[in-house]
Amino acid sequence: MTPDRLREVPILSGLGDVELERLAELGRERRLATGDLLFREGDRATAFHILLEGSLETTRAVAGEEVLLLSHRPGGYLGAMALLTDTAYRGSTTATSDALVFELDGDELRGLAFTHPPLVRAFLAAIESVSGAVKGLERDYEKLIAVGQLAAGLAHELNNPAAAAAREVATLREYERDRQEAFAVIAASGASAERLAALASLGAAATSAAEDDEPLDPIARSDREQDLADQLERRGVADPYDLAAALTEARLDASWVERVASEVGADVLPAGLRFVASCAGTRVLLAELEEATTRISDLVGAVRSYSHVDQAPRTMVDVRVGIEDTLSLLGHKLREKRIDIVRDFEGDVPLIEASGPELNQVWTNLIDNAVDALPPGGRLELAARRIGNRLCVEIADDGPGIPAEAQSRIFDAFFTTKPVGQGTGLGLDIARRLVLRHHGEIRLHSEPGDTRFQVMLPLL
Repeated sequence: MTPDRLREVPILSGLGDVELERLAELGRERRLATGDLLFREGDRATAFHILLEGSLETTRAVAGEEVLLLSHRPGGYLGAMALLTDTAYRGSTTATSDALVFELDGDELRGLAFTHPPLVRAFLAAIESVSGAVKGLERDYEKLIAVGQLAAGLAHELNNPAAAAAREVATLREYERDRQEAFAVIAASGASAERLAALASLGAAATSAAEDDEPLDPIARSDREQDLADQLERRGVADPYDLAAALTEARLDASWVERVASEVGADVLPAGLRFVASCAGTRVLLAELEEATTRISDLVGAVRSYSHVDQAPRTMVDVRVGIEDTLSLLGHKLREKRIDIVRDFEGDVPLIEASGPELNQVWTNLIDNAVDALPPGGRLELAARRIGNRLCVEIADDGPGIPAEAQSRIFDAFFTTKPVGQGTGLGLDIARRLVLRHHGEIRLHSEPGDTRFQVMLPLL
């Protein structure tokens, strides 16, 4: 490597001939093929690298994926921040084309930097730029975690009522078709106007009966269906079990067999029963459809409240509402594990001036971790109370606890006690920074059977 070649590098352009000659003697060239690794994230920095030809990319592992941090072109340099601060590389750098790199040992770089102040100033500017890029990446990741948790919770919670609504609409179409076909069969049999009027009256009565009747438990449902099938079989009805199932689904009992036979006619009994079953079943389904759509509407409301749509960044917040919204969005996980939720909210919990979405991220991270730690049937305790001039929100679980050796690192970014492939970190670093942003503090007490996070927030 010649001094003239090094002089073309912007970061070295201010050095004198003697210094450039010394660098040329002390340094070395390194050629990389496309895909070759220059250094790996977390490795101890040993050299200062200047890219002379080709291109490099530095990536950082985030959420199990390599995310692009910086792209490097000829004249760019790497490793100064790690060498001057005696830290590990903050990313992994790979050649994206055949590349020529000039390398200088760390001790030589440090000696040169501290005898040449302009070089130090240039390095500091670069360090600030890289640090800003890393912090920006972490902020974006923080937002992605919140969005991901919200989307996952909402998708799980919406799935059941949405699927139920779709099934019920399809069944309503079947009921409408059955009702029309049954009426056509009875009319074609030559039924009089009086019998058709009686059929319509029975349909209305069956609808009212279905509205007033309560759903049966599985055993009672099976008994009713068998009773109906036996009665229909005695009357010689074809496919008695199919019709018995339809009547049971519509919450109609065996008395309706006699009523339809008496008022509409035994000769059209199957059609008459299908008509009243369709009328009653429609009312049952409409009630279930109303329940499903109400649940969807409630979830949308919870999401709006959770994200504080159309509200100012800082407003007066009731932490209890945020916690309840979070529980709604994590409901699928709570139900899957049959978690017992114990609430202990003081009646006069004061409002606090805060960013609602940011506090909800805190509750989401803490509650989600607690649920992951709990065995099926575990207990989750939620409390909020005033302590002096601060509001204390406590989230506790009776799980196995956090190992003592991990408690000192629990708030480190990307640290996790979960198995490989189950999460990218506990999110507690995010929770801590959000609490600090509100001038509060977060405390941890953990032992087997009792893990408690206390979030202390200042009151006005």
